[in-house]
This record gives sequence, structure tokens and C-alpha cells, in this order.
Amino acid sequence: MIETHVVNALLITPLKDEAFFKVLTFVNGLVAPSFLFCAGFALAITFQRKWTDFTQMKYPLWRYIVRLLFILVVAYSLHMPFFSLKRLRELADQNAWLPFFQSDILQVIAVTLFVLVVLALLLRDQNIFMKVTAILILVLIFISPMIREMDYSNSSVWLRPYLTMQFKSQFPLFPWAAFLASGTIIGYLFLKAKAAKGEIRFIRQLGYGALLGIILSLVVEYQPMTFYPNHDFWRASPEFFFVRLGIVCLIAVGLWQYEQRRGASTRSVLGVFGQESLLVYVVHLLVVYGYTYEWSFIRMFGPTRSYLQCVELFLALTAAMYVMAYVWHWMKGKDARMAKVVQFVVLATIVVVFIVKPD
Repeated sequence: MIETHVVNALLITPLKDEAFFKVLTFVNGLVAPSFLFCAGFALAITFQRKWTDFTQMKYPLWRYIVRLLFILVVAYSLHMPFFSLKRLRELADQNAWLPFFQSDILQVIAVTLFVLVVLALLLRDQNIFMKVTAILILVLIFISPMIREMDYSNSSVWLRPYLTMQFKSQFPLFPWAAFLASGTIIGYLFLKAKAAKGEIRFIRQLGYGALLGIILSLVVEYQPMTFYPNHDFWRASPEFFFVRLGIVCLIAVGLWQYEQRRGASTRSVLGVFGQESLLVYVVHLLVVYGYTYEWSFIRMFGPTRSYLQCVELFLALTAAMYVMAYVWHWMKGKDARMAKVVQFVVLATIVVVFIVKPD
């Protein structure tokens, strides 16, 4: 994720026309599906532990919803035209607000998780919920090319970015929400197999199924006929979706194999990054792009770096993000109350600065 943003923002433009960058773009294109898949898998774990609490609308449900609202607020705040309430109130240019309403990866996570939680509350039976979710995934996948091509010029300014890429959105809900929901389904099946002591068999079947899905998708893509007008494999096509989902599943299988050999640790690099992924995601974006803030890599360097220079910046930023994540993870484990105080102070400071900043 960090490498993708550093390279995309800073790599010198002529290098982006070469074949190597196109291959790298495909590989980096697996970051977002993986991120969403993990978020969905985490929901499956949450449901396993708290299904009764959620369906009975107890405190854990409302706490979870508040977290989703917080993610949504963070998502939109990253794209404010200015980090100043005064300047925002004086802003009359509607085009300047378009980036604010775009659907980014955090919007997809928050909205999709909220929809799945509401669906769980309505259905109340976990097996039925998973079956209905699987059907919704297929619907999402196969209607995405048509949804993305529709005209939304007269639609609400906040709604249309969730449906199409025509209004600065990189991540419309169609089909990106299906990656997250797929993670929930696979997470549910994995946990069910693990409870029955059949996780090894499940992982093997997942690997074979993912490989078969990739092959079948490529075979279908090379057929002379297509169901969709203006078919583009690289956009929202079902074939490309299943190729990427298959690769993500193969990566998950590989990481599971690695974990069995090396053991799992919440203090490992992967463990710390995984548990503090939201913090790392937000801070590294601010460092690379700046958005509404003054200092950033893109403002300092611009698209002028070679591959070697991008790698150096990527490694330095990754190391800095790991130190930050480790310290925060350690603080929460050492003194949860103090961590909450620090979190409140930081957030309160940001809000106050936003309100009182003149320009």
C-alpha cells in the first residue's frame, strides 16, 4: 500500500509509459482488493464473537457503528478542499468540492460494513445471512459494468461517486464492495472449518478454487462474445474481478502457510501493521499526498523520482510508519486508559485547529 502510493505519486512521468510500470501497476492493483478482503474477513471474526450481541442490539453493536461513522468522517476529512472552517464556508466554487465527495477505499469499507451489519440485523440467522450475502456478491459483480456506465449527471453530488468513476472516484461501491463481502464469506467458512478442525482441508480447497477461478475467468475473457456493451477487462468486468479475487485468495493461502511454519505474533511487523492499519493508512496518505495540509512528499518532490529513489522513500516511510504503529500498539496494551486520553487530545486538537484556523 505504501509502495503503491509512493511510486504513483513520485515516479518520473516518462517511466510510467514503460512496460515494467504497467506490470507493477497490475501487481499494485491487488492492494485495494486485499485491503477490502481483510476488512471483510475481520467482520466475519467479529460476527463469530459477537453475533448474539449484534442481533440483540446490545452495546457492542452501537460501539461498532460508532467506529464505522468515525472511519467515514476520517475518509471525507482527508479530501476537504481546505483545512479551515472559515475558508470552507467562503468557498463558492462547486467544482472545488468534487474531490471531497469522491468514494475512496475508506468510504467503501465503512458503507459496506454498515450495510452488512444492517443485513445481519434483519436476517438474524448467521447461515441465512451468509447465503444472502453470497447472492448479493454475485449480483454486485455482474451488474457492475452496467451500473458504472450509466449517466449520473443529475444525481446527488454525494451519491454518484459511489456508483461511477466519472466524478473523481477511484473506488465506487460497484464492484469494490464485493471484495469486502467476499472476505466476510470466506472468513465465515474458514472459521467454521477451523471449529470443525478442518482448516487444512479448507485452505487446500480455497487454493485450488482460487486457481480454477482465475483460469476460468481468463478463458471466458478470450471468448469472442460478451454480454456487456463497451466491455473492458481492466475496469469492472466480472472476469477481472474473479482474477483479482483469486490472486488475493492465493496470497491469503500463502500467508496462512507462512504462519503455520513461523508462528503467529501480534508483535511481528505484519501483526502490528495489521492491527494498526487504519492509523498507518491515514498518516502515510498525509505524508505522501498532504491533501489539505502544507507538507507532503508530492509537494516536496513531485513526479521527479527514479525507481531507486522511490524505493528509498518507500523504505524510510515504511520504517517510520512501523515505529509509529508499534508505539501506539504498545501504549494501548500498556495503558488503555491513557491511550484513549491521548487519542481524545489529538482528535480534539485537530478539530480546534480546523475551527480556529483563519486560512
